[in-house]
Amino acid sequence: MNTYKEAIEHGLYFNGVKLVQESIDRCIDEMISINKGCINEVASGEVRVNDNESYFKHCNKWIDKYKNRDFNISLTFLQHAYYIQTNESVALLP
Repeated sequence: MNTYKEAIEHGLYFNGVKLVQESIDRCIDEMISINKGCINEVASGEVRVNDNESYFKHCNKWIDKYKNRDFNISLTFLQHAYYIQTNESVALLP
C-alpha cells in the first residue's frame, strides 16, 4: 500500500467507491481516538500490558503519524473509511 500522501493524490478507492475527503478525515480522527482510548485503558489499569511506557510510546507514535498524515494506507483503514462513508461493512476475508 502507498503512504497517505501518495495515495491521496490519485484518490482512495475501496470496493469500487471513491472515498471522499470527509470520510477519510473522519477515519483518521477515529484512528487517533482509538489510540488515545488504548492509552487511557492501560493508564487506568482497566487493561494490562507488559510494558506501559513502551505501549504508550507506540500508541503516541501512531497518533502523531495520523495527525501528520504520515502513515501507510492499510486495508483496515480503507475498510473503515468505506464504512464511515457508506454505512456498509465489507468483510476482508470470506
